[in-house]
Parts: sequence; structure tokens; C-alpha cells
Amino acid sequence: MRKNNTSKWLCALVGLAFCNHTMAQTDLHDSINLHEVKIVGKTKARKMHEQAYAISVVDLATKYQSASALNQVLNTVTSIKIREDGGLGSNYSFSMNGFSGNQVKFFIDGIPMDNFGSSFNLANISANMADRIEVYKGVLPVYLGSDALGGAVNIVTRTNANYLDATYSVGSFNTHRAAVNGVYTSQSGFTLRANAFANYSDNDYKVWAPIVDLATNKQEGDAWVRRFNDGYQSYGLKFETGVVRKSWADYLLVGIIASADKRNVQTGATMDAVYGGVKNRSWSLIPSVRYKKNDLLPGLSLSLYGTYSMVNTSNVDTLARHYNWRGEWVKANSAGEAYLTDATIRERQWQANANLNYVINDHHSVILNNVFSAIRRKSNDEMYPDDEMNNVPQQLTKNITGLGYQIRYNRWNANVFGKMYRLYSSTNKLMDQFTENQRWEKLSDRKQRYGYGAAATYYILPSLQVKVSFERAYRMPEAVEMFGDGLVQKANPDLKPESSNNLNAGLLFDQTFGDHRLQAEVNYIYRDTKDFILKGVALLSNPTTSYDNIGKVQTRGLEASLGYAYKRNFHINGNLTYQNIKDKMKYQETQNTYVGDGISENITYGQRLPNIPYFFMNGHADYQFFDLGAKGNSLSLNYDVQYIHDYYLSFTGLGAKATKKVIPEQLSHSVSVGYSLCDGRYSVVAECDNLTNAKLYDNYRLQKPGRSFNVKFRYFISK
Repeated sequence: MRKNNTSKWLCALVGLAFCNHTMAQTDLHDSINLHEVKIVGKTKARKMHEQAYAISVVDLATKYQSASALNQVLNTVTSIKIREDGGLGSNYSFSMNGFSGNQVKFFIDGIPMDNFGSSFNLANISANMADRIEVYKGVLPVYLGSDALGGAVNIVTRTNANYLDATYSVGSFNTHRAAVNGVYTSQSGFTLRANAFANYSDNDYKVWAPIVDLATNKQEGDAWVRRFNDGYQSYGLKFETGVVRKSWADYLLVGIIASADKRNVQTGATMDAVYGGVKNRSWSLIPSVRYKKNDLLPGLSLSLYGTYSMVNTSNVDTLARHYNWRGEWVKANSAGEAYLTDATIRERQWQANANLNYVINDHHSVILNNVFSAIRRKSNDEMYPDDEMNNVPQQLTKNITGLGYQIRYNRWNANVFGKMYRLYSSTNKLMDQFTENQRWEKLSDRKQRYGYGAAATYYILPSLQVKVSFERAYRMPEAVEMFGDGLVQKANPDLKPESSNNLNAGLLFDQTFGDHRLQAEVNYIYRDTKDFILKGVALLSNPTTSYDNIGKVQTRGLEASLGYAYKRNFHINGNLTYQNIKDKMKYQETQNTYVGDGISENITYGQRLPNIPYFFMNGHADYQFFDLGAKGNSLSLNYDVQYIHDYYLSFTGLGAKATKKVIPEQLSHSVSVGYSLCDGRYSVVAECDNLTNAKLYDNYRLQKPGRSFNVKFRYFISK
């Protein structure tokens, strides 16, 4: 044995000497200069973008320095528009290809966020928490088991072995935001993962509001005034611990999400209503367990999760006052500025998922997924102790099963899948309202639907990819749509499931030319939707909102993006979205109305759906100066612009054009400058949003903040 080892060492030394001699001869006779070696690899975000599905992937590493909220990041993605009622903590709605609200589902690491509570949401979570955001448009992969109708957003958290990322920002309207994100993993595989945030704002920005003389109850015209009952604060913690990199588990994690918020309610569904004492509070507590093991058996992977959500929401409106926008008030004859209430809604939800993936060989695999959720809801209003609906349980149970098959080759891959949707609901409905027979009756219902779809992609050239995807999708109504929110959102227990044929077809170009990179993408969108659930506004003295079915809706749209990068220094990109969403129900059927039953012609047939943006654009440019001042330091300059074309609150063909309610054209600019030291360990960013101080409205007569300034500080360390 010793002789063999000696021989091996002698051979190695001789080989090394020969190589050195050969290289010396080469240097003498034929000089070769090796200037640079480039190893080109694809990020996880880039690999996800190359899937057959219509998907946009946002790599959040570029957003860490600015510590942006996730809703701000998503608002720049094609086909997405996030509409806010006001400043920090205000109600917001997420829209993608004309689908909004619960038609688009949200996940965090594949776990549905359907019942995480109002405090743990996109507006409160910092981008520093996540590695990337996956936005699926129209067609979902089977592993995201959900009844999403128009797509889904999956937030993938960071999995760095050991890091700490802390941010704090202070800005206009006494706004403060802080976040701490970190992971510790020992060599043995024990891990701790924590994400925490805290937000506060007075939201006392100025608005152009209608002034009422409280003595005469007459309009005095509009004036610039400060909001005075719009403060907001929220806190949240996501914590997980367990083991990773074990022979029996890639990870086994138990965790908990705890969050709470307090919100003063300044207005109703429009700024015609102004409140001085209406308040909203909520808290949530969500224990969870997650498990995953690849190659549990040869080719077989298993992942499981389970959660139990406890969410309480309280709405308080008990003051006997009338306010105007100056903050003045007079005593009212009865309590309740809008709707006398001191109500608490208690929601408890079980949620479980099992996902099996079997790789048959290098080219073929199958996946089976099942997700179950059951929500039980009770409400109690102390202002109406004798109300027979107090503490009456309302229940909604869903079970969604998906089976998929994938085939993969170098230049193309394809997926086909089927889904089964089942729902059980139990609630109460007010019957024969305003008659002597008015009463509450218990309603229960079971529904079952079957969906299917396919997605395929092919590389025409190494830099040119074509994608096509189709799905027959269903979405069951959600608890808030059927049962209301106890305040502004009214109940509608008669909502029917939505169904939609979703088609996407697109081209993706990505080419590097030396130090230059060019990216372009264009997608055609088609949606044929039945029983579309649309949120409407009732313009009463105290405006309310409600969800209703629109018989048939057709969407045709186009989205396009173009981006250019020079080395790591300069980036510029822009995108636009056009979506023509029309009511295609030619005849409508009426039942149980005061004017009788029957079929009549739909007067809004062929008209564009109201209160939905149909044309908008985003643009971004940044320049980085590296090693400025010292090695490892950098300076960044950023510019963002957003444009939204004006659109009507009501159907375009109803009423005179001059009297129509319009959400006006929006154009906003934002700039920022940031400086980081020690390879990003310390950084500071100064931002200005709405640079031109434009009057911005995402919703009819609900003004957003004007020009604002923020300074953000960040500390980051990684091992």
C-alpha cells in the first residue's frame, strides 16, 4: 500500500513538471493572453420566468436598499394595479388583468394568505423579507392549490443560512416604519427564522375635500384641509424554528404569525362622508407547521403544511356627532356617525395541504395536490344585544384537488392538469325585508366544479421564447363577499361561483451583447368569465359597497415590457397594459323582485365594465456608481413614473357624459438617492414620492397623499 501511494505521488509530480515545461514552451513560442473568464449562470428568478406559465418574477435583491413595501413593488409589474383608498394602512385592492380582490390569490412560501388578517398584508410587509415574488397570470401551477380565477402571487421568503437585515424609515405625515429579518442555521441543521415589522402614521396629509356648513347643512365648496381621523399603526411577527438538511427532511419547521393593527376611519366609500370617531382594530394569531422532503422515495417528493388562523376584527362607530372636513362637529340626534355599531367578527380557519411530485425520468413527471380549508365565523354587536344574528355561526368550507403532468426537453416543455373544486356554505339571509314577514332564514349550499388547463413553451432561438397557456378556472365566493365586514361591506349570501376561460400567449426575448443586455416581452390576454363577482359602490348619504355577480364578462388585453441594462451600472425599463373588459351578457334574468320575474334585455351589454383601470404604464431608470469614495461603497440614483388613464365610475353608456363620475388621469413621479458603505452593510436612502404633488385617486373621490419625503436606514450582515 505504501508503495502504491509513493508511485501516485511520483506520477503527480512528474505530470506537474511536464505541464509547467509545456506552458513555458508555449510562452516562448506562442504567447496566449487570457484576459477574462466569464461564468454565466441563471438566477432562480430567471429560471422561474422561463416556465411555460405566463409569469412575471420580481427579484427583490435590488429592492433591499430601499426597503420598499411589497405592494409598492408589485404595483410596477405589467397588468397589475394596486388601488389604495388613502395613505398607510388604508384599504387597498389588488387588480390583475381586470380581476381583483379575491379573484387573485396570495401565498407566502406556497401557503395561502386568505385568512391572515388585515394587519399581515402586502402594504405592511417589507420587500427585505423575501427573495422574490412570483406572479402567475391567469393560469396557476398545480402545486399552488387554490381556486384563483385570475392568477396568483407567491412570496418566496429568503433562505440564506445566516443573515440579519434591519431597516428603519421616517417620513412625512409622521410616518415611521421598521423591519427586522434574519435567519440563523447551525452546522447541525437547527434553524431560527424571524421576520418582524412595525408601522405608524398620522396620515394627516392635505386633501381637496367638500366642506359642509354644519349649522345649515349646506355645501360651501371644496377646500384644502388636513385629514384628522386617519391614524394607523400595525405590528407583526413571523417566526419559525426547526431543522433543515436532514436525511429524512429538507426542512421541518413549526412557526407562528402574530400581528395586530389599529386604524381610524376618516371616510366612507367616498369623501362625501367624513367621520371623526369611527375606528377599526384587528389581531391575528396563526400557528403553522411545514415539512418537505425531496426523494422521499426514488423520484418521489412530498411537502405538507398546516395552519390554524385566529382572526378578530372590531368596528366601532358610537359617537353621536356630525363632522365636516374642517374637523368641526355638532351633536347628533342619535349615536353612530355612519352605522351605529360596536361589533366584533371572530374568524377561525383550518387549512391543510399535501403535495406529491413524482419524477418518472428526466423528461416526465406527475404532481398531485390537495388543499383543504374550513372557516367558521361569528359576529356580535354590543349595540344590538337582542339581534338574533349575534353569535350565529357562518361557515365556509373548500376542498381543491389538482392533478398535473409535465414533459420537459431542452427546447420545450408542457404541462396539462385538472382540478376539482368543492364548497360548502352555511349562513343566514334576511327574507321579505320591509314587510310584516321580515325574518332571518338559514341557508346552506354545496357546490362542485371541475376545471382543466395546459401550458407550453418553446425556444424558437436561444434568446427567443414563445409561451401559450389556457385554463378553465373556477373561484368560489369568499367569506367577506358573502357575509360582509360588519361596517361598509354589505353581505350577499346569494353569490354564485365565478368561472373563466383564461388564455395567455406571449413572446419573451432576452439577449446579452457583451456589456449590454436587452429584454422584451409581449403577451396577449383573453378572459371569458361568467358570473363575474364585481365590487360596486352605492352612492347613498353613507355610501356602502357590495359584491354582485355580473352574468358574463369578456376581457381582451395586451401587456408589453422593454428593458435595457449596461453592466451593473445602468438599468432602464418600462411596461404598459391595455385591457378592454366588457359586459357580454345580452339578456338578464330577474327573480324575487318587487316588479316580478322574467327575462329582459341587458342595457349595459357591450359596454366596458366601470370602475376598473383599462390603460396604465410604468417606467423606471437607475444608475449605480460603484466604489465611490472608497472601495465597496456605492451611490444609486433612481427615478420611477406611473401613468393611469382616466376611467368612469359607472357604465359608459348610462347617462350623459357631462354628468358621469370619473376617476381622473393620474401621473406620478418618484425619485430617490441612496448611498451604501462596506459592500452594502450600511446604507441610507432619501426618497420623494409624488414629486409634482399631483392630486392622485385610485378610487372615486378618495384622495391619496400628496408629495412626501422619506429617509431610510439599513444595516445588513451575512455569513
